[in-house]
Amino acid sequence: MLLYTYWAREVLQYAAPDGREYHLIAYAGSDDSPAAARQAAQKQLQQRRQRLEQGATLSRYPSGTAPLREPLVQRIDDGLGGPLLGAVTRNRYGSRVLNAARVMFLDVDRADLWRRLPRPASMSPVLRFFRRLFGIAAPPAPPALLPDEYLLERLRAWLLQHPDWSFRLYRTRAGFRLLVTHAPLEPNGSLAQAVFRFLPVDPTYARLCQNQDCYRARLDPKPWRIGLARPAHPFPFDTPAQAAEQARWEETLAARRQQYSVCELVGSYGSGYVCAEARPILTLHDEACLGGKPLA
Repeated sequence: MLLYTYWAREVLQYAAPDGREYHLIAYAGSDDSPAAARQAAQKQLQQRRQRLEQGATLSRYPSGTAPLREPLVQRIDDGLGGPLLGAVTRNRYGSRVLNAARVMFLDVDRADLWRRLPRPASMSPVLRFFRRLFGIAAPPAPPALLPDEYLLERLRAWLLQHPDWSFRLYRTRAGFRLLVTHAPLEPNGSLAQAVFRFLPVDPTYARLCQNQDCYRARLDPKPWRIGLARPAHPFPFDTPAQAAEQARWEETLAARRQQYSVCELVGSYGSGYVCAEARPILTLHDEACLGGKPLA
């Protein structure tokens, strides 16, 4: 997993020899200390300044190549001193996110399912001839399956080839979430990539898992779905006042989220086995996300 305990934001005003003014920004993280994070950010600034002095052209801040800038809320381990199993962070719009090192979550959007639905056989040649003859446009063929049915069909097809696998299927506001519990799987492994393609998983989510080297599952409603604006200030915060404002925002989110659920359990499929690494992840996820309330 790519995450840091401490983050820092540093800025530098630079006047180039040609008279241009640059407002340079750098973000950096560290697991050692806030000071170490600041030093790393300052080093980035100096490197960018040196590139300008050498006449190089700077691109936009390369946020896509760095770990996501998210505050660390909680670490998850097995309680026996073993490796880190996961962590809870807070994403850019303020919702808590469960990051799992090797316990696979899959995100499937309903819109993607609609696009991939198989269509029934086309109309007969005779009917097609008369439609062309009289200039009647053929209506689009309706899908042979509904999104829910198509996803279950793909899931069962996978389980026919991998009967030892175990899935928990959840319905979300915009689609579905699956949790694989029978064994840990590396996010960048070939088997994980095969599952991403087969089910089919949201491609944006798949790329995020690869870049962050973990799986992710949102634990809080999206703020705008519960009448709450996004946080006013990006993380990391520049002043204590910004941090205090964010803390008040989080209290409001925590209060409002009690009226909503993030997902609902559809059912379990496959062997039903839950490995030791998946148990604490499963427990934390279900306690945070389920509840039988409106999905948000």
